[in-house]
Amino acid sequence: MTVADDRWWRGFDAVIVDSVPLGSRVLDVGCGDGGLVECLAASGFDAVGVDPQAPPRPRLIQERVEQVGSIGRFDVVCAVMTLHHVQLDPVLAAIVRLLRPGGWLLAYEFAWETYDQRAASWLGRHDRSAADNSVTGWQLEHADLHTGATLRSSISDAFDLRRETPRPYLARMLGNHRLEEHEQAMIVEGALPALGRWYFALSS
Repeated sequence: MTVADDRWWRGFDAVIVDSVPLGSRVLDVGCGDGGLVECLAASGFDAVGVDPQAPPRPRLIQERVEQVGSIGRFDVVCAVMTLHHVQLDPVLAAIVRLLRPGGWLLAYEFAWETYDQRAASWLGRHDRSAADNSVTGWQLEHADLHTGATLRSSISDAFDLRRETPRPYLARMLGNHRLEEHEQAMIVEGALPALGRWYFALSS
């Protein structure tokens, strides 16, 4: 993966641009290679990323967010495909600590438990790998991750959850953005479950 790989955060930068004023301080939790951080900085935000596996680049902190020291407070904390595999209580507590009162948590996650035979059939038509896309195989692969229901409950407990928006997920998993519009259309028709979720939550 390189900074140019925007598989998961593609379009999420526009969500941030539309949600808060340029110049705001933004922290990307679980920033990975820092691609979203670089994009936001280029757009006019004071953007910082934190991830224990982050490369040694400016604006990136090689640390777990719950262990980060004094880096000030932020107007926005974003988390893209991060929360489902962390210890939620300490991570959300750290995000609360790092957000200014009235700051936003903007998260892109997935509700893996909503995967069903419709999703398995769709993947079977578009996935040329040897992966087990069956419902049983999917459940076994993801069983140790937080469910969407758990994420929603934990975010609601720590923040004022203002909005939860269903989003495509499978096309991004395949790294094929051309399929995302098709996936979205099928979600609207009720022919596919919406595995993706955008969360918009406000700190007190």
